[in-house]
Amino acid sequence: DFLALRLVNGNDCAGRVEVFYNGTWGSICSNRMSQVTAITVCKHLNCGDGGEIAADFKYGRGSGPTWLDHIECTEQHSSLWQCQSDAWDPQSCNTRAEETHISCSGKKETTSPATFPECPNSTSCSDREKLRIIGGEDECSGRVEIWHQGSWGTICDDTWDMADANVVCRQLGCGSAVSALNEAAFGEGIGPIWLEKVHCKGTELSLWDCPAKPLFGKNCDHKEDAAVNCTADDLPGPANMGTAGSYRGAALWEFLPHFHSGPLRRPATDSTRLSVPVILCIILGTLLCLVLAILAGQIRRARAQQR
Repeated sequence: DFLALRLVNGNDCAGRVEVFYNGTWGSICSNRMSQVTAITVCKHLNCGDGGEIAADFKYGRGSGPTWLDHIECTEQHSSLWQCQSDAWDPQSCNTRAEETHISCSGKKETTSPATFPECPNSTSCSDREKLRIIGGEDECSGRVEIWHQGSWGTICDDTWDMADANVVCRQLGCGSAVSALNEAAFGEGIGPIWLEKVHCKGTELSLWDCPAKPLFGKNCDHKEDAAVNCTADDLPGPANMGTAGSYRGAALWEFLPHFHSGPLRRPATDSTRLSVPVILCIILGTLLCLVLAILAGQIRRARAQQR
């Protein structure tokens, strides 16, 4: 996972809240924190649907960084990573007295694919199935979304470039990138924004192999969703399109607006694609016809001279 969450100095469902970021566990601050946020933490940890902020600080003080402040969740959130907050800062709290202590109403339950799905459509999947392009003219142009923590989310367009787009296109079997688009060129997504500052070299086989930062805070919004436009060289035709090729984007297509910032590429079809052997045959045929025409002309002139 990009991030981790835990409760310490109590039990699995009660304690001081800590998040793992940048290789270090640290506390979060309780400023502006509501009971809804506490309940979201409990849901995230599979500790029931109830929880409250403990005011007696019985779970002790932390010693590491205080990573986050002003976390605001709503009832629609089931994961802390979906909530808004200030940017990451190792000194977010003014004092240790601001650290968050939470007590959940439930007990730790065993995580299962039914309650916390690791894959969008099954219990096991490849990296390719956790990546999709949605909102464009076909499966190879649109907004880039990744599956994480049980939901689809977008990628912030900070540092998004052709190298990143090439990895996405190749991973989905869409050839190479025509363009790396930003500013929600194919419409704004919904749900979390999972990543920012993706730095691919362009040679990686999977987007998961590229360095990136998890987004948690207000550094980016859906107006900055990253998108791609691919050549679709490897996109199968309708006759042999399988379920893996047809499901991407179907669930959200009817609910998302279809915007674009300029003229979009017309999707290539089998009738418009010409392979190299076909082109060579056309050229050779044309040359042969030209040679035959020249020979026919010379024969006519020779006969005319004989007469």
